[in-house]
Amino acid sequence: MNNKLPGVGITLDIRKMSKEDILSLAQEADEAGLHAIGVGDGAHDSFVMLSGYAAVTKRIRLVSSIATWTRTPVSMARACRTLDYLCPGRLSLGLGSMPQHFNEQFHGIPYKSPLKRMNEYIELVRLLWNATPSVPVDYDGEFYQVKGYRVNEPPPYENLPITVGATRSRMIDLTGEIADGVILNIIHSLPWIRDVALPALANGAKRSGRSLEQLDKSVNFYTVVTDEPEKARTAVRRSLAFYLSMPYGQEWLISNGFAGDAEAISAARAIGDKKGVLDAISDQIVDAMAVIGTPSECQARIAEYGTLMDWVLLAVPPALPAEEEVDALRRIIKTFGSN
Repeated sequence: MNNKLPGVGITLDIRKMSKEDILSLAQEADEAGLHAIGVGDGAHDSFVMLSGYAAVTKRIRLVSSIATWTRTPVSMARACRTLDYLCPGRLSLGLGSMPQHFNEQFHGIPYKSPLKRMNEYIELVRLLWNATPSVPVDYDGEFYQVKGYRVNEPPPYENLPITVGATRSRMIDLTGEIADGVILNIIHSLPWIRDVALPALANGAKRSGRSLEQLDKSVNFYTVVTDEPEKARTAVRRSLAFYLSMPYGQEWLISNGFAGDAEAISAARAIGDKKGVLDAISDQIVDAMAVIGTPSECQARIAEYGTLMDWVLLAVPPALPAEEEVDALRRIIKTFGSN
């Protein structure tokens, strides 16, 4: 293998698993030497899940991937401080905006000026994290206002690591300027990371007087370790359908040479043709965004990320049959564990 494997993390969401299975998998990932456990707000609460993982692990990094800004900055900073009591120094706050409908229809938050909102949000969360008993936090922004916020104790340490889940170039650019790192979305390819995402990240880092090497760079994608690749592709295809139907998914397809596929997906979705959407997602698209194969094939594919990213966050596709999910996660842990 020519390339060195990046750090490997694993996404552990409840979905169809029992609490016994999910906590056992967290322990196994920790003991196997994996880099991180990630969990996001897509279906469950990130911090509730991470607190459970904190209780049963000792060394593995715990990452919200992604916690959304639908929490107030005060709620977010308090959640991070509280969780850090359970996993001192192991928490990494991954922030994201989530799709427009998630904000407007579920939380009543207008989805406008997301770059300005993210800038304010991170700035304020940092201030709140670093608050001390003697100095209250006052903040008067366009989106957020806080007056006289006090805490009972100083922060456990300075500068909570904050990464941003990003898909579009402008958000990636802003991330390079204001955050400690990035978690690139499932909608990606290696050429896109190399030619679009990393240059945008570097451009933002330059504005803050930093280099690309100083930022924590990761990417999230589906991985299935299997001897039945076609079956796995079907599950990945069904899992990608949501993302590729979103505006940012359509933009990515068009800008990366899949304009015909984007048009077919959009047309099928417009008439409620779910099968048509799936049929329009080619094997070429699946193979660009996911890693599927035997243990050695998956290791070789993920090693290709090693020259670009510091670590990767592997997830099994949600469309995988429920009875196969635990085994699929264990195969990832076994394939990429160092212990």
